[in-house]
Amino acid sequence: MEVLELWRRSLARTKSERTTQAYLRHVINFINASEISDERALLNVSSAQIFKYADSSHLGASSMLANLSALKHFFKFLLRREYIDRDRFTDIEQAIEELREELNTKKKPVYPKALTKEEVDRIFGAVRGKRYEKIYSLFLYSGIRLGEFEKLKRDNFYLDKSGILWIRLEPHMTKRNKGRLTPVLASDREETYRVTDRLLRWIENYEENFRVKRGVLQVYTDRLSKRLGIPFSVHSFRHTYITNLVNSGFPVEVVKEFAGHSNIKTTIETYYKFSEKRAQELVKSFLNP
Repeated sequence: MEVLELWRRSLARTKSERTTQAYLRHVINFINASEISDERALLNVSSAQIFKYADSSHLGASSMLANLSALKHFFKFLLRREYIDRDRFTDIEQAIEELREELNTKKKPVYPKALTKEEVDRIFGAVRGKRYEKIYSLFLYSGIRLGEFEKLKRDNFYLDKSGILWIRLEPHMTKRNKGRLTPVLASDREETYRVTDRLLRWIENYEENFRVKRGVLQVYTDRLSKRLGIPFSVHSFRHTYITNLVNSGFPVEVVKEFAGHSNIKTTIETYYKFSEKRAQELVKSFLNP
């Protein structure tokens, strides 16, 4: 269908390839499940079809919410290009929002788990002297995503005058197609400089020290997780990095930019949960600067 191809091109300009493919898959699932055979039928979709699709689907709450997000994006695209009118879009949008509200009450919040210091020590003890020590260090102290890591090169790193190592992520490297700078940071100043010194040596030969296939890295990490009895993935290092930023007192708007979140709401709801210990430390820091 022509409108699907036009939407795909639009997505490719603003979303990552993975997101583009996921959105397309979700909308095509809806088309197939609703037995929509041509473009005319697609442009005449009603709210009743949206409800019927959700009611008859065997998808879980999280998967259906992802489907609904893609559908809303698609029909908003059709509205802006005047393939459908405002009344039809409003009808569809209202159905999607009602379903979202219902599904969100069923969806249990799952908060990311940061690794403890003891867990980090055990993981790094198991990979000491191996390439994975270098790779895990990069993930733990920069918070980059796996997809971003795959596109990294030595040229993306630079050291500023204060001795902080930064990673410059170009738009095409990121999940949201929005470039950002992220610093290499540990839990304190001294450790940050120690980590920076090691990474500077390792990135001199970036390809040899860091280049590994995504699948190989994930399989190795999964096996190590099982062997150590520590439930973690590559993404756990990102959660730990962001949690450390929060616990160090970085403002939410700064954490949002370093993490590359598209919306500050994500940063707040996921990571800024109240911690009595952190609150006490911030009060002490305020009274004893």
